[in-house]
Amino acid sequence: MTEDLIYYNSRKRHALLTLGALAFVAMGVFMIVTKGNWGLGLITIVFFGTGAAVGAWQFLDTRPRLRITDEGILDRTLGVGLIPWTDITDAYVRSINQENFVCLQVRDEQAYLSRLSPLKRKLAGANAALGFTPLSINLSGVDLNPEQLLEYILKQSAAAQLQS
Repeated sequence: MTEDLIYYNSRKRHALLTLGALAFVAMGVFMIVTKGNWGLGLITIVFFGTGAAVGAWQFLDTRPRLRITDEGILDRTLGVGLIPWTDITDAYVRSINQENFVCLQVRDEQAYLSRLSPLKRKLAGANAALGFTPLSINLSGVDLNPEQLLEYILKQSAAAQLQS
């Protein structure tokens, strides 16, 4: 491969999520104005308002989410930097609530985990309880077939192992 494969957040998905959250914010305002239900109204506004802000941020974020190069794979959301093909020993697809993940098994997991913040390290450790690896590529919001990505990762990893 000579050209990098670059994938971005799905703008359509984040636009729909933002609009949906804003509809719930409007319902919260409606609860306060018409029913005088301040407690539930404020909770609804704060919760879904936060969701709308996050959705809007993701919609406006134009940075690449996933970059696949000759050297390896870089998932910006993982936060560990480039994972070289030679470090990947195996991978598998895992789905939960119709969201797909490609779980990577790497040679020196601790070397990658040490690059994470303490909070992200704890979250990565919690992945094991769900059957994931600490380094799992979240494909939600990315228009990419998980099985095709898995096949490509395994192929690149095997080729890198033969060359080293």
